[in-house]
Amino acid sequence: MKKKLTLLLLVVLLTGTLLAGLLPMSFIRSRYIEEVENRLLDNAKLVEGFLLEEVDEETLQRRVLSIGEVLDARITIVNENGRVLADTAMGEDGFENHLNREEIQESLQGQVGRSVRVSESVNEELLYVAIPRYLSDGSIQVVRLSLSLSEIQAINQQMLTYVLISIGAGVILASILGYRFINKFLEPVKKLKETSREIAKGNLNRSLEVSSNDELGELSETFNEMRVQLKHSFEEMEDQNVKLQALLTSITNPIIAVNPKKEIILFNPAAETLFETKGEAVYGKHILEVVRDHTLEERVEEIFDQNRETQMEWELKYPSKRHLKVNTSLIRVPKDPNRSLGIVASIEDLTEMKKLETMRSDFVANVSHELKTPLTSIKGFVETLKSGEVEEEEQRQRFLGIIEIEAERLTRLINDILTLAEIESHGKSDKEASIDVQTAIESSLDIIRPIATAKNIQISVEVEEDLPKIQGKDDWFKQMLINLLDNGVKYTPESGEIELKAYTQKGRVYLRVKDNGLGIPKADVDRIFERFYRVDKGRSRKVGGTGLGLAIVKHAVRSLNGHIEVKSKEGEGTEFTANFPSDKGQ
Repeated sequence: MKKKLTLLLLVVLLTGTLLAGLLPMSFIRSRYIEEVENRLLDNAKLVEGFLLEEVDEETLQRRVLSIGEVLDARITIVNENGRVLADTAMGEDGFENHLNREEIQESLQGQVGRSVRVSESVNEELLYVAIPRYLSDGSIQVVRLSLSLSEIQAINQQMLTYVLISIGAGVILASILGYRFINKFLEPVKKLKETSREIAKGNLNRSLEVSSNDELGELSETFNEMRVQLKHSFEEMEDQNVKLQALLTSITNPIIAVNPKKEIILFNPAAETLFETKGEAVYGKHILEVVRDHTLEERVEEIFDQNRETQMEWELKYPSKRHLKVNTSLIRVPKDPNRSLGIVASIEDLTEMKKLETMRSDFVANVSHELKTPLTSIKGFVETLKSGEVEEEEQRQRFLGIIEIEAERLTRLINDILTLAEIESHGKSDKEASIDVQTAIESSLDIIRPIATAKNIQISVEVEEDLPKIQGKDDWFKQMLINLLDNGVKYTPESGEIELKAYTQKGRVYLRVKDNGLGIPKADVDRIFERFYRVDKGRSRKVGGTGLGLAIVKHAVRSLNGHIEVKSKEGEGTEFTANFPSDKGQ
């Protein structure tokens, strides 16, 4: 603004100075030409009087020269045909015809001819005045006097120099005085700008101090009153926002609010987690841009149309499949209940509940089925033996062997159910207990090796020396390892190989069990840790599996704060890798 005011001041000064200098120059030139013109006209009449008698051209030339010396002006005599008869500036070659000269034409018509132009004869700007001279024979001659305007040009040049000097001095003086004046004038504006910036940054304690009795002083007082009111409003708003934010953060259910345009105006942290996004990135966006499902958008539209609250169950497919219960309420204006500012939706995630219900139902059905099959078999063979229909000892012993096998199967199933229930009920393993990984591996191998030897399966072991201990329950760790090794033996053909490696990496203990057995189809890899899930149900029962071994592995690993991954390719084998935090890594 300072530059603009300074520039404006200089423009006004220059304009005024130029006008003040150029207008007088134009006036002086005009007056000068008028005076010279009148003088030339008088002299022209005087010359006409001196030339009353008619003489030859030579005599006329001598007289014109003598008169010209007295009058200090150029004198030219032209006949009616435009030929120059005499001229004070006549050379040996004479002059070209002057008939087309403006002043000559006017004079031949009986008027006083006037013109200002650059003379082609003497090559300078001249003022011409011509009057008619009537001869006795009825012909007309023109008496023309001219005078150079170099004097007025010199005067104008001198005046222009003075004007330019005045402009330069004025600009310097105006710049000095204008700079001080503008600085003083803009000082309150500068303070207002600085204070406004501080307030824009959130510093509402900064007041504007301008000691002036004019409009700027009134503006200062009004600005300070506005600042106080703004500070008070901000404090109230901030207090309400803190309370609202604390409330929304403490609510575990996702909360979403939209305005009548279906643009998001509220999105709490639980909603960010559910839809895997950030609240800052969703505000102002259409609900479909964030919740990529038409179901909720259609329900919001329906609520706006019917102006009523509702609830629904909703199957969310993106970003992950979830089963939700949505309660929607209109945001009403207290003073105008018929008007709504938007809709708020409270979302309850029923996924885990539905999953638990399904798991419980499936578990009961699976346990019932798994118990019913061996019990039916046992009951059938017992009834056959009791009936006395089996007389051969060999057949009776075979039936008793089948009963024993089914009873053992029931025992394993019940033991696995009890083990799984124990791990799930305790949740996390005892943090005060510790596991000697190397000892646990040796104990587990003592149990598995006889089974592997019976199938001619070789178990190669590679254990890093001085493995750190793991916090947790030793029995659960052994059960996990035994189940992994047993799973490998069951699904590895005879003469196969199982690799067992234990090592440390980045403060964690890694345990890897790899076989070259049947492998797991890609479609089944993600489900092998589910209870009673079998890739090949017929083969699983044939090898004596209960369907709970890998479920026990998963829960045992979790109880030890570990993580397990599985890689498998059908026909090439399976690799399980579990890792746990070590004592040294804590």
